[in-house]
Amino acid sequence: MRLFDLLPLWEPTFSAAKTKVHLARYNGNEHPIQEFLEGRWDEWQRWQTAPNFRREFVVSLVQDGLPTRWLFAGLFRSHGYKAEQGPKRSMLYYDLERLKCADEWVGRLYLTSPYKSRSSYLLGETIADTLVVSEVLPEPRSVGHFPGFKRLNLTKADLNLVVRQNLDSWRAALSSVSGVYLISDTTTGKLYVGKADGVNGIWGRWCAYAVTGHAGNKALREEFGLKGADDRLAALRFSILEVTDLHATEHEVLEREAHWKAVLLSKEHGHNRN
Repeated sequence: MRLFDLLPLWEPTFSAAKTKVHLARYNGNEHPIQEFLEGRWDEWQRWQTAPNFRREFVVSLVQDGLPTRWLFAGLFRSHGYKAEQGPKRSMLYYDLERLKCADEWVGRLYLTSPYKSRSSYLLGETIADTLVVSEVLPEPRSVGHFPGFKRLNLTKADLNLVVRQNLDSWRAALSSVSGVYLISDTTTGKLYVGKADGVNGIWGRWCAYAVTGHAGNKALREEFGLKGADDRLAALRFSILEVTDLHATEHEVLEREAHWKAVLLSKEHGHNRN
């Protein structure tokens, strides 16, 4: 099923010929997925540096993880713009009306498209045939409260958000335990097993990954670089293999780390070097 087959069912006057598609992705400064998850999307999208929405409808899609994975952020009707002084310079401020007929699917509908373009603003008819629904979430996409150690499968983007917002439930849970964690590289399939036994437990270690992507580890620096490319870091998933309390000795945690490296063959076929 294609997105542009669904949109006329929700809004009968909709057509590709009357639509601009906003492909919101990291621009070197701002992460659109964070703007969306933190509830600032509508206002963030209104500010434009050029007249990008010169059609009646705007379909908003946010890149989430892989370059071909897009999250539906809403259907809007454009009522024009006016020149305004933006946060840093003069910009165009659009009057964008969110159409409630499509709100049920906001944050739930994932799409894939093989279409490759450097432009973030495409004519509807240019990309309409390529936007295929790949997943429908039961609930809108969010980070939410800490789900429990056994249910963690955190993307790099979500880890960044959790750390940047200093979310209470996550910080409290992860800083209360030491343990062994797993980083999965969904692009290559390689695994990295790591341990956290510092004063702030797993929380302290994962904060370092949020900042750098490699947390100072030599093998991961070699794989992702000192400043890893966003498309590569987006492929990472963070989970926990085993937790111990903060009173566990460094030797005990080291032994458990070695066990999981052997079980998962992460030295022979993954990112571990020792």
